[in-house]
Amino acid sequence: MRFEANLSVLRFWRILRISLRNFGRFRLQAALIVVSTIAGTSGVLVSTGYSSGGRQKIVNQFDRLGTNVIIVTPQQSRSVGGRARTGRIVTTLNDADYRAIRSAEDLITASSPTVAAVLRIRAGDLTKNTAVIGCEPDYLRIKHWTVAQGSSFEEADDRRQARIVLLGSTAARDLFGTSDPVGEHVTISRVPFTVAGVLTERGQGLDAANEDDQVYVPLQTAMRRLLNVDYFASIQFQVDSVAHMDQVERVLTAQLEQRHKRSALTQPDFQVQNQQRLVETQLAAFERLTFYVRWIAFSTLAVSALGVLATTWIAVRNRTREIGVRRAVGATRTDILVQFLAEGMIGSFIGCATGLVAGYFLLQIVAKRAGQPFFFSPAAALAEAFVSMGLYAGFAAVSAARAIYIHPTGAFRAE
Repeated sequence: MRFEANLSVLRFWRILRISLRNFGRFRLQAALIVVSTIAGTSGVLVSTGYSSGGRQKIVNQFDRLGTNVIIVTPQQSRSVGGRARTGRIVTTLNDADYRAIRSAEDLITASSPTVAAVLRIRAGDLTKNTAVIGCEPDYLRIKHWTVAQGSSFEEADDRRQARIVLLGSTAARDLFGTSDPVGEHVTISRVPFTVAGVLTERGQGLDAANEDDQVYVPLQTAMRRLLNVDYFASIQFQVDSVAHMDQVERVLTAQLEQRHKRSALTQPDFQVQNQQRLVETQLAAFERLTFYVRWIAFSTLAVSALGVLATTWIAVRNRTREIGVRRAVGATRTDILVQFLAEGMIGSFIGCATGLVAGYFLLQIVAKRAGQPFFFSPAAALAEAFVSMGLYAGFAAVSAARAIYIHPTGAFRAE
């Protein structure tokens, strides 16, 4: 039994050497198999990595806006004569609304009203028009935004209407270049301010606005010294947990409806946005897109597997005489099966390995061009490679199975 086992092992290695030699002999066949498997494997890797990176980008963008956040904004569209009128600025969202909501709801852990306007800011001889955001100190904590240089403003600064400003990284670079702006003086709409700090870089937000190109001042400073308004552009509330989001949303809506005396026949002059619900909607829409992207990727994999099948099928047909000679000198059907299956699998293995490497670098390029996080999972990549190898093995086995039924007599007659 041991002798027979050793003989079988030697026979297997001899057939494998023949397959390797034939793989080098038939270069066109080998190249077609390798190229097909590279295209299939790298296509699946890039598509799955791209979709995973896109999903992570959406999650990161919402994390930047703040977790467990409810945003109240004025309703910008009003109905007149049954027709929508846009562009009207609603000024009814005020400090009394804000204080009433904070006192009525204990589940709110942080909050900040905001006002905003595009104003001219000057530093020395340089000027630029940029968005100026007035907010309370909690605003940066809600958005998980930190200061890279200097320090942020506090509640005392807001109460005394301090003329200090936080610069986004892009705004700081445009106004001061590479020099340290902390402690320097700027003017916003001819009102002098001192730069208290520079915020860490964040990039583009969900609303396509570059937050790094904005500047931030205390809320009361913006309302009294810059804009001369007594209403808010928005109010952000951070809830203690996701489980309480719906409850707090109902309380906010009820409070504002009562204070604004809204009836069943009138349109609300405010809008309450539950960030968790917005996240779920965005992710659901992206999952649908991901389904189509992955469907295309696996279609590419199937086409590449068909390419392997076609190449090995033609190889069997073109090598009918070789098969007949080998059968005539004693090769069994199993020998022929193993030989042609090994030839297909050698090319598939080389193609899958090359496809993983090519897909990794191609995914980096695609992620960079798309402006989204690079997402690569080694475990998922190996799983995809094993699935690809299994698919290629199955298609190569179809052609190899055809070869074992070629009879020596028929092979010589065909030639």
